[in-house]
Order: sequence, then C-alpha cells, then structure tokens
Amino acid sequence: AKYIAQCIEEIKQELRQDNINVKCNAVAKLTYIQMLGYDISWAGFNIIEVMSSSKFTCKRVGYLAASQCFHPDSELLMLTTNMIRKDLNSQNQYDAGVALSGLSCFISADLSRDLANDIMTLMSSTKPYLRMKAVLMMYKVFLRYPEALRPAFPKLKEKLEDPDPGVQSAAVNVICELARKNPKNYLSLAPIFFKLMTTSTNNWMLIKIIKLFGSLTAIEPALGKRLTQPLIDIISRL
Repeated sequence: AKYIAQCIEEIKQELRQDNINVKCNAVAKLTYIQMLGYDISWAGFNIIEVMSSSKFTCKRVGYLAASQCFHPDSELLMLTTNMIRKDLNSQNQYDAGVALSGLSCFISADLSRDLANDIMTLMSSTKPYLRMKAVLMMYKVFLRYPEALRPAFPKLKEKLEDPDPGVQSAAVNVICELARKNPKNYLSLAPIFFKLMTTSTNNWMLIKIIKLFGSLTAIEPALGKRLTQPLIDIISRL
C-alpha cells in the first residue's frame, strides 16, 4: 500500500505537467492501478483531457481509462458530450471507433439522447468497421434512451441486409436482444430473418435467428410449418 501511495504521488506530479505525452503515460499507469482495485475517480478531469488529445495514441489511453473509471452516473460526463461528438464525426475512422468502444462502457441517458443522431449517422458510414460498431452501440442507446428506437429502426432493419457480414451479424444480435422483451414488435421482420436463415453460413448468427423464431412462433404458430424444412437442412449441414 505504501508503494502504491508513492506511485500515485508520482503520477499526480506527472499529471501537472504541460506535456500531453507525460499526462497520457500517467493516465495509462492509473488504468493499471485501477485494475488492482484502487479508486482513480479523482483523476477524472485529467482523463477527459487525455481523451480530447488530437493524437490517437493518447486518445485511446484516455478512452480506456474512462471506460474503467466513469459510469452512467458520473457527474463529469456532462463535460464530454461535445468532445465525444467531435470524435464520432472525425474523418479518422479509428477516432470514431475508439469513441464508440469507450462510450459503450459509460453511456448515460443524457449522452444517449444527445448523441443518438450522431451514432445513427455512423450506421450509414461507408466503412463497415464503423457501421458494425454503431449498430452495436445503438443497443446501449436504446437501453438508456428508448425514444431513440423508433427513428433508428428503419436503419437497423436495413443493416440486416448489409453487404458486410459483420454488420449484418451485429444487426441480428441487436434485434434478437430487443425481441427478447417484446417479440411481437419484430414479427414483421420474419421474412428477412427467414431469408437469412436459409442463406447464411454463420453458425452463431443462425443460433440467434433460430432462438428468435422460437419466440415468434409462439405469437404466429403458422411460422412453425415453414421453418421445419429449413431447420432440417441446417442440421444436416452440421
């Protein structure tokens, strides 16, 4: 404990430096100390400063520390809205990607409301890397801010037929999770899921789709007859 206390004092000295690289290194040390069970919430302002760096190597460290230190009730999150929006709209896909990854760990209802449109825009990005992350991130947004589901649903439905298999799989995962609470709302998507089930070779995605159909057949029993042969075909391929 004495050694850790000494290290923290040294880190505090480094955080007072003007050099962003020194601060970044100090925040990286704090992430390790946090993993040992020590509280680092006192460094919240410093973490935000490193998150806002224009250097990706520093930004990545900042978002990592934020994902470990911040939580949806953190008061400092109100200071991050514009900074995160700037990263989400960055021309560098990795800036936007690291922002989405970090945000998923501490997104609050206010951040969900304020950033929902920016994340929805990324669902139509030309880069599959960002489309996939944005689709998955929207699930966290829906949990914190359910009002975002209605305007986002058409884009989410589009992603079920995305040319990239990673994006397609992400959309299936999100809709399957949403359908666990209210499968009736997703009955209209049965034709798309039926097409995916009969054409996809992604076993993990097929498992999700079959589970979803298990919920949908309880609402629409007629689906059961149509599913029999495709299920036999899938089992015979395994």
